[in-house]
This record gives sequence, C-alpha cells and structure tokens, in this order.
Amino acid sequence: MKLSKTQLKKIIQEEQRKLIREANMDGTISDDEDFLEDQLLEYVEIQIDEIIQFIQLESKKIGGDFRGPGIKARAMSLLKSKIGKLRG
Repeated sequence: MKLSKTQLKKIIQEEQRKLIREANMDGTISDDEDFLEDQLLEYVEIQIDEIIQFIQLESKKIGGDFRGPGIKARAMSLLKSKIGKLRG
C-alpha cells in the first residue's frame, strides 16, 4: 500500500491527537509514570553508590595507601567519562 504525503501527514496528525488525548494533565502518559521514574532514580542512585564504594575498596586493596588514591582517581575519571558520554 502506497501512501501520499498528504495521507501520511493526516495519519501522523491523528496519532499526535491520540497521544495528546491519552496524556494526563501533568504531561505523563501512564498513571504510574511518576512512580516508575522514582523507582528508576532510586535504583540508579543505589548502583552508583555501589560502584563508588567498589572503586574505593578495590583501589585501596590494589594500591594500598600510596598508590591507591591514583588508582581510585583513574577509575573515577573513567566513570565520569562514561557518564559524560550519555549527555551528548
């Protein structure tokens, strides 16, 4: 089935109208979107805290008091770099 540009535009506009009608007053789509976002953020925070603690413990175990801080700094720099790549 081949659609003309006009037909395609009408279909897209109707789908957009459907989404707007389905959206809640606060702009969310699902009733539990806020709850699910809160759960996600809580989980992410826990995971980040665990990664930081792991970096601290392992870098000290590997390098002790002398070389550990440098190992920790490189690991934290890697973590920061990975997160920075998500932004852009």
